[in-house]
Amino acid sequence: MARGSAPLDGSVLPPSRIVSERQAGLPRRFMPESATGREIVTLGEGRPAPRYPGRSIFFLPFAMAGLVPPFSSFFMDVLEFYDLQMAHLTPNAVMTLAIFAHLCEMFIGVRPSLWLFRWFFTVQPVSPPSVVGGCYFQPRGQVLNRYIPCVLRKKWDDWKSDWFYTPLADEACLRLPSQPPAQASSWRAPVDLGDGYDAVLDRLAGLRSQGLTGAMVVTPGISIQNSKRLHVC
Repeated sequence: MARGSAPLDGSVLPPSRIVSERQAGLPRRFMPESATGREIVTLGEGRPAPRYPGRSIFFLPFAMAGLVPPFSSFFMDVLEFYDLQMAHLTPNAVMTLAIFAHLCEMFIGVRPSLWLFRWFFTVQPVSPPSVVGGCYFQPRGQVLNRYIPCVLRKKWDDWKSDWFYTPLADEACLRLPSQPPAQASSWRAPVDLGDGYDAVLDRLAGLRSQGLTGAMVVTPGISIQNSKRLHVC
């Protein structure tokens, strides 16, 4: 794909690089198939012109990082609690959520919990402020040694140009934002886990001691997708 360009006047996104059937091949590898047979990936264009919810804007790096529709209640809870829209996140923010969700479900055996996630992470804005990709999740320093080691990708080149249209749920938080994320006290508010998570933290400590890392945990396409997977609680 050619390199992306700057956003057009009045737009928060540059022209899409996914504008041919050949270029759409990669997102189609990651996106789920439609139960109705309807095409799930529609080509992008020079200027975003979404028609929600059937023609919503979505990003290839998000799908590659593990976020595919239909989205889980955990993902939607994160957006609601922090008052974020999906496109406020960076690809590494999505990857952080995917690793956490898959770690909880497939390795610890519990549903991903917003409360536990907040105990481990805070929200940080990017600098300078950005409408799309305006924030990411940063581990809290005092509990960093309680989580598994995670080395995230350093750079996603021109990722804001890798957008296309797809049907999404009719939720305001899934629409393209017009302003950068607004910082709130909830972004860094302290969290007291109490003793209700002792078993979870003990299990996590065991996994960490066995050498489990974020790279070993994440599986694109399932970590923060809604599923019928069984849970122990």
